[in-house]
Amino acid sequence: MFFYLSKILTFLISPTVLILCVMILALIVKKTDQRRKLFILSLGMLLFFSNPLIINQLLNYWESKSNMNTLKVYDAGIILSGFMSRNKEDGSLSFGESADRLTEGLIQYRKGRIKKIIISGGSGSLLNDTRESRLAKAFLIENCGVPDSVVLIDTVSRNTYENAVESKKIMIAGGLKSAIMITSAWHMRRAEGCFKKVGLDVDIHPTDGMYHSQEFSPSDLIIPNTRNIVRWENLMHEVAGTIIYKLQGYN
Repeated sequence: MFFYLSKILTFLISPTVLILCVMILALIVKKTDQRRKLFILSLGMLLFFSNPLIINQLLNYWESKSNMNTLKVYDAGIILSGFMSRNKEDGSLSFGESADRLTEGLIQYRKGRIKKIIISGGSGSLLNDTRESRLAKAFLIENCGVPDSVVLIDTVSRNTYENAVESKKIMIAGGLKSAIMITSAWHMRRAEGCFKKVGLDVDIHPTDGMYHSQEFSPSDLIIPNTRNIVRWENLMHEVAGTIIYKLQGYN
C-alpha cells in the first residue's frame, strides 16, 4: 500500500499538476473576480516554478556532496537503479537522465576503486515489471567487458528503502565489508538515510546533480525556463519522499 500511496502523492504535489488545477478551477468558477484572481495565481505559480535562481539555490542546499576516499579500494560500489529501461517496440535499451549512476560505477571499477558492482533495483513502476538490474548487468557484461562474477544484482527492491535492505543482504552474503553508494545527488539525502537505517555504513558518491554554479546573467537569475519546473518536480518528489520515509521509520 505504501508503494502505491507514494506514487499517488508524487503526482499530486507536482508543480505542473498544481498549476493545471488552479487554471482548471479558474475556468470552472462563475464569478469574474474569482476567475481573474485564480488566473493571476496560476501565472504567478508558473513564473515562480520556472525561475532559475530560486530552485538553483534550494538544490545547492539539498544535494549531497561526495565523501568517497579516492585513495581507498572499496569492496563494492552500490548503484541504485532508475536510469534505464527496455523499449517495448524494438527491445532496444533506453537510458534516462540518471544514467550517470551506471557510468560512474563503471568508471570507479575501471579505476580499481571498487572490486564488485552491486546494482540494486527491481521494478519501481506501477505498470512495468521489467527488472532493471538485470538489464544493467547484461549491458555491463555484453558491452563494457565487465566479468559476470563482478556484477551482483538485486531484482527485488521497488523503492529506496528496499534498495538498502537488499544491498545489505548482498554485502553480507558476499562477505563484502566496505562500499560506496552511487545515486543522483538530489536523491542521495533520502538514500543515505535509508542505508544508515538498515545499519549499512557506506561512503556516498552522488552523480548527475541538478545544481549548477550560479552566474550573474539574466538566464541564471530571472529568465523563466520550463526546465526549472522539472527540477522542482524532482526536488518536491524527494522532499515528500523523505518526509514519508521518516513517518514510516525508513530513515
